[in-house]
Amino acid sequence: MSLRAKKSEIIKKEKRNLYLISALSVFEEKGFNNTRIKDITKKAGTSVGNFYNYFKSKEEVFEVIISGLAELMIGKFRELFFYFQENKIPPISAVKNLFRGYAKMFKAKKETFLIFLEQMGGINSKYRAKRNEIIDNFTNEVEEIIIKLEEFGARYQNPKVTARVWTSTVLGVFNWWIRSDFELEEKELIDNLTDFLVRGTMTD
Repeated sequence: MSLRAKKSEIIKKEKRNLYLISALSVFEEKGFNNTRIKDITKKAGTSVGNFYNYFKSKEEVFEVIISGLAELMIGKFRELFFYFQENKIPPISAVKNLFRGYAKMFKAKKETFLIFLEQMGGINSKYRAKRNEIIDNFTNEVEEIIIKLEEFGARYQNPKVTARVWTSTVLGVFNWWIRSDFELEEKELIDNLTDFLVRGTMTD
């Protein structure tokens, strides 16, 4: 690839990222349904026509954004799995750190997560399938943790079922926490969530 072509690719990537950052800001300010393409381009300082050189719709922009956030959530679970492998003990403190990280993410991206948790499945069949794919990927990572917990003496259980319980509980609790405008103190939320999931998995 020539130097000119490389420079062109860098510019395209930067412009695409500008739209993603601008869209995320507008989504969080106005909500997904109230956001127009014009709002995104105004935030980015570009034209509507230029937007369509990079994305087909605001739904496509949101799909890219939520996929990135999902990767962050899944990545944190992978870090926890590696912690288990290296330390050989059930790290309650590590699970709390995981949930603490999630709490910060949900606080910082409140509106975006609400769209994912409550609206994305209703946009159309494509986005409903994407939402389910993200949840399935998340659950698969949780299942690895459940299997590792069994190695540390957790009671016998079906890892797939328990992983679904973990996923539903984590997403449900954080959804409620957002909706309550973070009524419960973060520490109490994390302590209760950890006790319920980890201790409930480890004991009869």
